[in-house]
Amino acid sequence: MKLYEYEGKELFKKMGIPVPRGMMVTAAAAAGEAAAQLGTAVVIKSQILQGGRGKAGGISFADSPVAAREAAAAILGRQLKAETVSRVLVEEKLAIARELYLSITIDPVKAAPLIMASAAGGMDIEEVARETPERIVREIVPVFRGLLPFQARRVAYRLGLGGKEASAFADILMKLYRVFRSYDAELVEINPLVITNEGQMLAADAKVNIYDGALFRQKEFVKGPERYDNEREYRAAQYGLGYVKLEGNIGVLCTGAGLTMTVLDLINYYGGRPANFLEFGGATYKNSYYAMQLVLEDPDVRVILINTFGLVARADVISQGLAQAIKELKPVPPIVASIRGTGEDEARQILREEAGLEPYANVEEAVRAAVKLAGG
Repeated sequence: MKLYEYEGKELFKKMGIPVPRGMMVTAAAAAGEAAAQLGTAVVIKSQILQGGRGKAGGISFADSPVAAREAAAAILGRQLKAETVSRVLVEEKLAIARELYLSITIDPVKAAPLIMASAAGGMDIEEVARETPERIVREIVPVFRGLLPFQARRVAYRLGLGGKEASAFADILMKLYRVFRSYDAELVEINPLVITNEGQMLAADAKVNIYDGALFRQKEFVKGPERYDNEREYRAAQYGLGYVKLEGNIGVLCTGAGLTMTVLDLINYYGGRPANFLEFGGATYKNSYYAMQLVLEDPDVRVILINTFGLVARADVISQGLAQAIKELKPVPPIVASIRGTGEDEARQILREEAGLEPYANVEEAVRAAVKLAGG
C-alpha cells in the first residue's frame, strides 16, 4: 500500500524526522489560507501515488497567499499521471544548498533491509543509479540485530558528510529505520533529503510503501480504491483475489501465485502475451465466478487460459466452481484449461460434461494451445 507524501511525512514527524512546515488541503481557498498561516513563500505539491509529478506539472511555487490559491486551483481536479488530483500539500519553500537521496528497502537476495543513499539526490536518482551506480552507497542491515549507530555514521561518511551534517544524517537514518520496521514497510524513501542554506537537514519528500500482507496489524491505514492502479484491481482485492492488469491478450486464471508466475513465464516463452496476473487461489464458487468475471471485462482478452493445481483445495471442487461460472457468465473467448491435483480425474469429467471443455493434463500443452488461439 502506497502512502501519499503528506501521510509519509506524518509518520516521519512521529519518529522525530524533521520535515518542512506544511498543510494538506483539498480546496484552492484553503491553500491560500495555509500559505498565509505559514507566512512565507510556499510550494504547492499535488498528492498522487506516482513519481515524476514535478516534470508533469504537479508542483508549483507561490510567493503570496493569492498566488498559492491560484496555483492550487490550477492543480486540483487535474488529471496527472493517470490520477485525478484531489488534494495538495502546501509547504514552506526551502532555501536548498544540497540534495541527498536516502531510502530503505528489502534486498531480495540477502532477505534483509537494504539502505541506499547518494550525494546525488533529486528527481533524476534513477538516472544516477543506471548510469553511475558507483554513486549509490549501499548498506545491508542484519534484520535480527537492526541498524546500529556506527552503520548510520558509516553511510554518512561514505557520502562525504562530516561534523554536524554527518551527525544529523545518522540521526535521520536511525529514525527512518524505525519507520521502516514499525510500519512493516517495503520501502521508505526521502528524495530529496535537503540541507538548507541555514544548515538544517529536512525530508523534503516522503515515499512510504507498506506491505499489504501486514495491513491487518497496521489498522490506521485503509487501502481504498485510490490506492490501486485501476478499478478492476480494487474490486479484485474486495473479492480476495490477486489481480494485475498486463498488456497482452491471453486472460489468465490460476490457483496460487507461484503457479501464476510460472504460467506467465511460459506464455512469454512460447511467444504469447498475458493480459493479466490473476490468482484466484480457492475452491469456492464465488472465487471462480469473480475471477472469470474480471478477466471477461478486459476487452483485450482473446482467449482464456485456466491452470489449476488443487491439493489442499481439491481439483474436483475447483472444477465445479469453474463449470458453474462458465454456465452463468457464458464467456465468448475460447477457453483452454489444464487441471491437476487431488481429484483430477473427476475434475476433468466435470469440465467435459458441464462446461464442454476438454482439459489438458500438461500445463505446457495448454499454454501452447492458448498462445496459438491468441495469434501468437
